Amino acid sequence: VLYDRLKARGYGEKKLQENMDCEIMEVLVQEARDAYDEEMIVELRSEEVEDVEKNVERIEGWIGEWKKEHGKGGRGDVEAKGVGEKKDEDDPMFLHG
Repeated sequence: VLYDRLKARGYGEKKLQENMDCEIMEVLVQEARDAYDEEMIVELRSEEVEDVEKNVERIEGWIGEWKKEHGKGGRGDVEAKGVGEKKDEDDPMFLHG
């Protein structure tokens, strides 16, 4: 609907894409606000390369703090469920009986 309306106004492809991206991001932010407490939602701007770099550092900091608060140490502490468990299909005789 939005695309058709903007196209009818004569917007170029670049402008159409910018508007569509903006609309998508706004929908995602609203869904996050609907699903989580307001203090958990942080909008990060990424308009410049420096913004992205700062955002990565900020997120890494949040992850580090979460790990400290939840008793997680360095890398590799969290293992996917089932990793290291022996499964029937790991046995070479499984299919050959």
